[in-house]
Amino acid sequence: MSLKLFVSDLHVGDGSASDDFSYDHEFSKLLEDVDEADENAELIIVGDGLEILESEAVKQFGLTDFSTLCDSLDGNVIEMIFNKHRVFFDALVKFAKHHKIIYVVGNHDYYILVNDKLRKALLERIVFPNLEIVPHFYDEEFGIFAQHGNQYDVVNSFVCTKNRHLIPPIGDYITRYTMKYFEPVLRSINLPEDVIRDYDNIRPLSYTMDWLKYVTYIYKLPVDLVKEWQRIFFRAFQSDEARMWSRVKFPRSYWLSDFFTQRVGWFEFGRKIAKFVDDIFRFKRTNYLKMRAEKILNAEINSEWEISSKDVAGYSKKPLDMDYSHLKMVLFGHNHMPDFYIIPTPSGSKYYANTGTWRPLVERSVGKYGQITFHKKIEMNYVLVRKNNDEFTIETRLISRTRIN
Repeated sequence: MSLKLFVSDLHVGDGSASDDFSYDHEFSKLLEDVDEADENAELIIVGDGLEILESEAVKQFGLTDFSTLCDSLDGNVIEMIFNKHRVFFDALVKFAKHHKIIYVVGNHDYYILVNDKLRKALLERIVFPNLEIVPHFYDEEFGIFAQHGNQYDVVNSFVCTKNRHLIPPIGDYITRYTMKYFEPVLRSINLPEDVIRDYDNIRPLSYTMDWLKYVTYIYKLPVDLVKEWQRIFFRAFQSDEARMWSRVKFPRSYWLSDFFTQRVGWFEFGRKIAKFVDDIFRFKRTNYLKMRAEKILNAEINSEWEISSKDVAGYSKKPLDMDYSHLKMVLFGHNHMPDFYIIPTPSGSKYYANTGTWRPLVERSVGKYGQITFHKKIEMNYVLVRKNNDEFTIETRLISRTRIN
């Protein structure tokens, strides 16, 4: 029997406000169970295993350009995370003695892929040569392809200009911008620490403004958080980074290029930005990762659905050479929403799974009379794939916890 364990979006951090990973012992126990189940088992982390983007080290660099940030980070980031999560790292080291670990890079830990100092620091912490850091995972024998999934997210994917110049994801810049300007607003109004942390865990992200309205009302705040958030978001999109990204990402969207190249009034600027935000949120409300997985799994009948250079931009120089006729399963992470679907294809059933997350989720609920509330739950999600001779089984595990008052 061969066993593969897929996890993603652990976001193991440096102990700062953005570090919500508190399941070191649960993760250690999971690896022990997998070790006992199969001496040849493999662990595949499908992106965002470590939280680099929202670390204190990145925050200190502020809004420096993306390439400078990628080059400037050093092994101290890994050291900080290691010191806060020794149980987690001990579990990885113990597992790596006898098992292979494949670390697929996502968008919150992208720097590990391109920064030698970060990669070396991580490899040194695991000690054993069984850790491999890669942009994606493909197992031809199992017929499994895994990618973090941010590559199909409009704000978290790289984009190339016509002369092959790589433009970084605007999501990276927006995250750093809100870390610098919006998080201090939340902390300035004496909200409870757990509420401040909730801001970073709202899923889907399209409900962020509803959450801000909810918090403003519940805590009777003297500040309109929605207006503050919109004001800061609008300012972020006036930056050179956003301007360049928008022109390349949406070359045919004249309304975007208009308000970046002309001196429009604040009302008109705000109206167009609001439409843009709404368009993004409408996209995020769709199951875009499942839709992309369906195309990949059916690419044997339509070559246009194969993984292209655009889908690996920033992560790899060329698309993966993959036998789509033997592909059985696609796995993504990224959106923190666990999924499992059977996908019909002309050659039989194939499968898509999302590995979910290991950090808290803040979800919206609508009451009987239309009132909006939010609740928080802890999730520890993973996928197990077993192959025993010709038998192929997929098992998704969803562990949820919530506190009852």
